[in-house]
Amino acid sequence: MSLPPHDRRTDPEKGEVVTFMNEKKTVTVASLPLPVYLLVLVLTLLCVALDCVPPNLVGAFLLLMVLGEGLNKLGNTIPVAKTYLGGSVFCIFGGALLACSGWLPRSAAELMNSFVNEQGFLIFYISALICGSLFSIDRDLLLKGAVRLVPVGLLAIFSGILVCGVMGLAGGDGFVDSILYIAVPMTAGTVPLSQTFSQVLGVDAGEVLTRMAPATVLGNCLAIIFAGLLNDLGRRRPQLTGNGQLVNDGRPPRKADHGQPTLSSMMTGLLVSLSFYAAGELCRRFVPIVPVYAWMVVLIILIKVLRLMPARLENAACHWGDFAIKAWTAAALFGIGVTLIDLKTISHNMSLYYFLTVLAVEVVITVVAAWAGKLVGFYPLESAVCGMCSTNMGGSGNVAVLSGAHRMELLPFAQIITRGCGALMLTVGGILVHLVA
Repeated sequence: MSLPPHDRRTDPEKGEVVTFMNEKKTVTVASLPLPVYLLVLVLTLLCVALDCVPPNLVGAFLLLMVLGEGLNKLGNTIPVAKTYLGGSVFCIFGGALLACSGWLPRSAAELMNSFVNEQGFLIFYISALICGSLFSIDRDLLLKGAVRLVPVGLLAIFSGILVCGVMGLAGGDGFVDSILYIAVPMTAGTVPLSQTFSQVLGVDAGEVLTRMAPATVLGNCLAIIFAGLLNDLGRRRPQLTGNGQLVNDGRPPRKADHGQPTLSSMMTGLLVSLSFYAAGELCRRFVPIVPVYAWMVVLIILIKVLRLMPARLENAACHWGDFAIKAWTAAALFGIGVTLIDLKTISHNMSLYYFLTVLAVEVVITVVAAWAGKLVGFYPLESAVCGMCSTNMGGSGNVAVLSGAHRMELLPFAQIITRGCGALMLTVGGILVHLVA
């Protein structure tokens, strides 16, 4: 017999009167009831079809949030896909497919590209995440993690490079050539790397970049997929993960309490985030070799170590970071897919050998990072995720991978890996290219 919506019964074990609720769970997308979201989606699609999307911040937010949240919901709902991929992968590759297929009008694609990459939406979003995640980490754990992480990352990267060279010998491309055009581009910035190769080899930088780009993009895509698989592994093998906490200090993973967010605290957190980004730009003015995000990480770690910021401001930064994750992660990932993941580039010069080589590098880096991380006192799964961030396309790639792994708390450590190890790999690439010049 079905129960009415509110049926009071006595629990036979506890002898307590309990209330049974028989209400249907409301399906929501972007916190909107599904019918309301569908109306907004239809409105958005009509604007796209008639080419009347507002050519400003309003239109960009509308496209990114409505389409991104819809893909995120699909990825977290479809059986099998929600277990092994999740909404993050759907946002990224859904956006990439829309861009590749030409379904999006040029004006809509250009609007999103301008907003995400030129007008600084990703910078705005990533800055909030860096401040929020760094200030949410325990001071001692942050120091332990930062000091131990670079050796772990370097060991993982050089293991991947060695495997890439061996694959090159087996495939006939040569040991050094495979490293130069597959492994090094996966772990360093392709644009500065292509310029260095162009100067040494005397060839056009665009030609070099075309040869490197597939490894970079494919490596980032595989890292995103691996992140989703590792998240599933963490659910099945909880002893391997700290649920976003990198350092295993012998105590159960814990979540810091930063108090209840308020409108005032989030406004304060926004200003803290903007101020640290501005400080990073100021430092880069005098030491341009160090990227802005790296300066942000250094400055925040220094302030935490010296305890220079009041707890109220640290908590405010955490509140703002949490809001940014909730409000704009799907939008940011969709924007990354539309504007930065070029599926045509991936298919360029693609072969089974090429794919297997990139896959082998990704697997080795992930496994070695997990193993080495465990040796130095990290949770293996978190260490593996950080290791994979060495094969990303910068800050946007870190966001994509960490979102796929549902471990955005690791963003500061991912930035350390990406910026620190990436700079070293640029140097290694510059040295190796002289061997084939």
